[in-house]
Order: sequence, then C-alpha cells, then structure tokens
Amino acid sequence: MLRRVGYAVVVVTNQAGVARGMVEERVVIEVRDHIQNLERSLGPVRHVFHEMLYETGEDGMKLLDLLNPKAKSFIQALCESSATLAVTEDRALVEESMDWQRCLSVGLASEKVMKIAFDGMNDAVQKRFENIASVIDQTLEEGEAGVLFIRDDHKVQFPREIQVFFVAPPSLDAIKRWISEQMKAFAGQDNPSS
Repeated sequence: MLRRVGYAVVVVTNQAGVARGMVEERVVIEVRDHIQNLERSLGPVRHVFHEMLYETGEDGMKLLDLLNPKAKSFIQALCESSATLAVTEDRALVEESMDWQRCLSVGLASEKVMKIAFDGMNDAVQKRFENIASVIDQTLEEGEAGVLFIRDDHKVQFPREIQVFFVAPPSLDAIKRWISEQMKAFAGQDNPSS
C-alpha cells in the first residue's frame, strides 16, 4: 500500500507471473487478504494503479482482463467499494517499450542495432517508471491510500513523503526461496570445487 505521510500505496509485485498463470490462485487470495488487513489499519484504498494501464472506467477494466485476469475481480471489487481505477501509464510509452521488446525478441544479428534497441527499450522503460511515480504523486491526496500492481523488478522511485508497503504473499515467498535454492544447487553442480 502507498501512503503519503498521510498517504499510502501498497505495491503488489510479480503481476506478470500472475497474469501468465505462473502463480497459483492462492497467491492472489493472499494478496487480497493482505491488502484488506492493511485497509483496516491505513484506511480504504482510494486509487488503484496498475502497470501498463492507460485507460480507466469500462475500457480500463477490459484492459485489465488482458493484463491481469486473475486479479481483475479483486480490483473490480475495490473499485466498486471505495477506489477508482487510475490511468497509471502513458499509452505512447507503453507501446514504445513493447515495440523495443519485440525488436529485441527477433534475435538481432548486428551488435550495433542490438545496442540501439536495448538502449531504446531501457530508456522507454525508465520513462514509464518515472511517469508512474509522477501519476501517483499527482493523484494521491493527503490521507489517501492507493494500491499499485506492478512487476517485481520495477524501478519506480516514490517521493519521500509516500510510505510504501510491499505485499509479498507467503506462498510466493516460498516459491522464490525454492527457486533460489534450486539455482544454488545447480550452480554447485557446475562448480564442484566450491
């Protein structure tokens, strides 16, 4: 939850994994329960922000169907209760970063072209993160709480006066620990002298 000294934002990460079905439904339930617990102490969520969301209202909900179908019903319930769905991103920046990703996914042969595409993508993604921070800063009023659904590796820098509460469900944490242990075990097999 995000909370500006007086404001709050919950940051819910790993939305890409949820949207792709790589994360079980129980993780979404744990996120919902965690946010509801935070609402009891911080107050109701007033704004819902979602990575790659550049529409609001009915069009925004349709876009959420594509971006994060498993979390959509929870987000919709928040919006029917106390929150509004906020335009979180600039459509042109989202489309630019997607186009750069498409370019990179083709398997470019030229190192020069690869560097141009990689730098272009990084620049577009950085601008997206700066825009998200700006939108949240301009949207939240004193005393309001908001929730941001965004991927784990985001680099959004929130203003100092916004308190940030990260939501990490226990089952997701267990999955991350298991993956980390498997990677360490695999690295140990490659390097038996360690």
